[in-house]
Amino acid sequence: MGNGEAMSIPMSRMSIEFLADDNPLYVLPFFEEFIKNYAAEFTIKRISLCKPMGKRSRIQLLKQLTALYGPIGMVRILSRFGSARCLGIFPKGRNAKRFHTLSQLCRAYGIVCDRTDNPNSDDFCDGMSGRGTDLLISVACPFILKPPLLNTPPLGCINIHHAPLPKYKGMMPTFWQMFHRESKVGVTIHYMEEKIDDGRAILQDELVIDPQESLDHLIKRAKKHGAHCMARVLRLITHNEQVPVPLNKAGATYFTFPTSAQMVEFRRRGLRAL
Repeated sequence: MGNGEAMSIPMSRMSIEFLADDNPLYVLPFFEEFIKNYAAEFTIKRISLCKPMGKRSRIQLLKQLTALYGPIGMVRILSRFGSARCLGIFPKGRNAKRFHTLSQLCRAYGIVCDRTDNPNSDDFCDGMSGRGTDLLISVACPFILKPPLLNTPPLGCINIHHAPLPKYKGMMPTFWQMFHRESKVGVTIHYMEEKIDDGRAILQDELVIDPQESLDHLIKRAKKHGAHCMARVLRLITHNEQVPVPLNKAGATYFTFPTSAQMVEFRRRGLRAL
């Protein structure tokens, strides 16, 4: 059915699945906000977790992030990451003030949460079809989704990108918006196509950036804001009231993962990572 926007859901609750980067620091805030506020409104069939940052070399990633956070900041990030993994083992109830991992959050709400090595595999597509999922949602998924998967859910697949598209396509969009001293950080929720960050936009919104705000704080704040934007979009799709808008390809720019030199330049400009 492709993007699926011509269909509506005849049932009271739409069945959705998520594909997400398994990052307890910067992806979990989206899900905490979404699940705590909207789990009763939509049927979440499954959350499938991908390896953080996909296939990127861990050694190269550590070098680049150290250039961004500095040695002491990198120790703090690794400590937070390790602490989240350890504390995420313990059970928590739905009323917990804080969760440490997405798996821990899902256990509290009775949501199936599992890992996938390749969401484009036949097994993954067949499983989604068998579960009767209406819509697939990508949240920082590090894979490029292929047509067989994009065409599996009857209402298609949507992605949330924390930047105004098509201006800030690519990786680490919040970093690049701060790097270029934008006054606002954007969010775009769009139907997915095979090309990265392409497809018609369903919603575009933005947040004002506090000049004193760190990258760390802005990412988490934007993720929480994005959760409420996603709920707005899902309500539109449920009632077939979405009006997808083609992206203006003429204004498109694409950004890769920043180099170590660009991360050092980020700090030289007086911008804070932490």
